[in-house]
Amino acid sequence: MAVDEDTRARAQLGIGKAFLQAGRLNEAVEAFSTYLTTYSRHEAYGQACFLRAQAYETLGLSQEALHDYRAYLENRPGYLDSYTQERIGDILYAAKDYAGALTAYQASLISPGLDQGLSAEIKVARTRADSGDYENAIAEYSAIYDKVSEDYLRALMDYLMGQAYARLGDYDQAHARYLDAVTNYPSAYSSYEGLVILVESGVAVNELDRGLVDYYSGQYGVALAAFDRYLYAFPEAHDGTVHYFKGLTLRALGNYEAAIQEWDVLITDHPEGPYWDAAWEEKAYTQWWYLEQYPQAIETLLNFAAAVPDHARASEFIFDAGRVSEIRGELTPAIEYWERVASEYPDSTWSFRALYLAGTAQYRLHEMALAADVFQRSLAHVKSSDERAAAYLWIGKANEALGDSEAAHAAYQLASDADRGSYYSIRAADLLEGREPFDMPDGGFSFEYDVEGERAQAETWLRTQFVISGPEPLSSLSPALAADARMIRGKELWALGEYEDARNEFEALREAYANDAEATYRLMHTYLEIGLYRSAIYAAKEIMTLAGLDEAGTLYAPSYLSRIRFGVYFEDVFSAVATEIDFEPAFLISLARQESLFEGFALSYAAARGLMQIIPDTGQYLADRYQWPPGYTDDDLYRPYVSVHLGARYLAEQREFFDGDLYASLAAYNAGPGYALVWKELAPDDPDLFLESIRFSQPRDYIRVIYWAFSNYRRLYGNQ
Repeated sequence: MAVDEDTRARAQLGIGKAFLQAGRLNEAVEAFSTYLTTYSRHEAYGQACFLRAQAYETLGLSQEALHDYRAYLENRPGYLDSYTQERIGDILYAAKDYAGALTAYQASLISPGLDQGLSAEIKVARTRADSGDYENAIAEYSAIYDKVSEDYLRALMDYLMGQAYARLGDYDQAHARYLDAVTNYPSAYSSYEGLVILVESGVAVNELDRGLVDYYSGQYGVALAAFDRYLYAFPEAHDGTVHYFKGLTLRALGNYEAAIQEWDVLITDHPEGPYWDAAWEEKAYTQWWYLEQYPQAIETLLNFAAAVPDHARASEFIFDAGRVSEIRGELTPAIEYWERVASEYPDSTWSFRALYLAGTAQYRLHEMALAADVFQRSLAHVKSSDERAAAYLWIGKANEALGDSEAAHAAYQLASDADRGSYYSIRAADLLEGREPFDMPDGGFSFEYDVEGERAQAETWLRTQFVISGPEPLSSLSPALAADARMIRGKELWALGEYEDARNEFEALREAYANDAEATYRLMHTYLEIGLYRSAIYAAKEIMTLAGLDEAGTLYAPSYLSRIRFGVYFEDVFSAVATEIDFEPAFLISLARQESLFEGFALSYAAARGLMQIIPDTGQYLADRYQWPPGYTDDDLYRPYVSVHLGARYLAEQREFFDGDLYASLAAYNAGPGYALVWKELAPDDPDLFLESIRFSQPRDYIRVIYWAFSNYRRLYGNQ
């Protein structure tokens, strides 16, 4: 069958993109060159120039990259002028062509672009400085300093101004800028760079400020010496801050007893100091976490409450005493401390949680009547419907353990009704039905549905709820949205594989129309079409919010919107992997929804990557263990099939280790198997008790959200 020219052109361009994404740069250049030579009139010609420029730039072929970036600007003017000019500026700056770089950066500044201004402004000033125009560079650095609020940016401007003043020979002004950073922004790395110059120049620096900068930069030895010099010069005339940070420094160096001594000095001699309560807290934490001195840590926490019973943190410290007792395995005193919180500080933000944990501790001790009583009393302290649902769920479990099925059923019903759509209400409903966690619906799952019919119903609902004046169809962009610069730039960036920048453009557009249900609905479909599922999910939820539907109310929203919120994205990948590794696809989909909201290019602060948010070390371990995929690199984690396959493999290992317990398996996936094993030992046979035994909020919430998501997939796609 004959293939038309457009198809051949796009196929050739796709080959180049695939090589580029795989890091096979020379092959990418060759493929793009073939496309550019063969299909010079094709509509994506300019984009191919940009893509080849990226390959050239990474290969270090600067002149070739500049040629292609400029060709892109000629072929696609008005799309990504700001982004492209900044890239041109970076190449020229690296080549020390400061005049050319300055021209490119200034062109970037006058071209429209999302959040491009600050980056280009800093580069303009830096380029001026490196070209010898120090006065104008300083003026521009100073203007940036005045308009930003982030400490790291202000410290950076101080440092760059200091460098420029030094090149002018004005060392007094240079030192003044470095000192400003050291004094006001001690946690910024640029402050440490400035401090090094000050010390090498023999400039006097306040030893406390010097110690703080060194501490934050991880230079603990020199920080300790600075704190000691400060204390030698000012043995009493200070507010205790130096003792607090000296204690933190000593602890970082492994000298725990000496750290505690510093905090004791602060506690005794500086009761009005800003870090007084924090010193008590760090002392107790060091005693139980680092030294395993549990009785001493409890004594420290209780002594604080006894010394200042009216302090805003007194109830928190008593609560923490209960936590330390629980960690030690002493549940009876833990219960006593938690009961104290509620009785002595009934209005405290800790009162409900304290009684709630006291109730679970009684349950663990098999004192079911006492547990039921404590949970009942906790209802007087609830501050949210979610807390109410949790309390009723445990009243039900305690009564069920007592053999009172009627009382248990009534409590589960109250829990189910308390906060429909939340974890504890969903879990209570499952207990009423006798469903095990993550139980399959009787008829399994079916991801097929009448898309057009449900969309029509949703649009009828939309017209009833809101005033709709835009053109048909509602699933297409209006002329105003299609012409919006953020939409134009976003689509162009997406086509070029610049996914994070594209997402930022699309999200800025969505947020700008967050109060417009019609525009949000139209944007939602565009995001679905290109595969930006996170933004589509946010848009669907925003429409429900605009309609006045809370999480419980969204159960009655149009199923079409709910299916977008809980979409079966990458279904072919999840189904294939689930079949191979024996998981229910909806379970893996629920996990991926929590991990990445189906954003394949996602990169977390902890360097976790892809749909299943696997960190590189774990990815390498799994690739080595299973000898797959061939030639594995960390970038493979951005490939959906690889991410889902390796993530499911890792989860399956945890499932096997924990004898099929999916709560424990999820906890291990999120927090590591070591922690999960500790929590499993506290609650070997009860998933609800296991959840409450998790001492960190993140893995506890992680399981809750995945359970919540799975229940929605079961509701929407389950064959009951």
